Amino acid sequence: MSQQNQLPEIIVKVGSISDNSGVYISNQNVILGISNHSKTNSGIGSIDSHNALLGNLSIVYDNDGIDTPIDDRDVKIYQSQPDASEKMTQIAFDSIQVLSISQNSGVFVGDVKITGLDSHAKQNLARGATSGNQNVEAKNVNYIEDADFVDGVIFDQDFKALIR
Repeated sequence: MSQQNQLPEIIVKVGSISDNSGVYISNQNVILGISNHSKTNSGIGSIDSHNALLGNLSIVYDNDGIDTPIDDRDVKIYQSQPDASEKMTQIAFDSIQVLSISQNSGVFVGDVKITGLDSHAKQNLARGATSGNQNVEAKNVNYIEDADFVDGVIFDQDFKALIR
């Protein structure tokens, strides 16, 4: 194979991909209708590696009358006619490494056309998550009260189309 026909080496390293996010690698990317709605109550939150929690008190009191109503009624339509003169793009990967990926997220390689992708969440975490190693937790008290009349209503009546 001649030098000009060789594909370049591509290395993709991603530490973290959060909700409704991604790595899109393609000649053409069409992403239609990405939505992400979230409501979170955390007493302390997330604790990553090499941390210590000693004698902490976490309290979450979420007494809203109406909490997190989400009404996401999007109408999104995409229509495209393929171009006959469109050239093929060739990409070669040595490796793709992803350490952490959340919901509705991903690594997409190729002729990427994505439609839809909704993510709705409502959380109450009195203490949160512990990730990693060498964490120390001692004498913690975690309390959560979520006495909502209406809590975390999600009404997602989307119409999303991708015509190609």
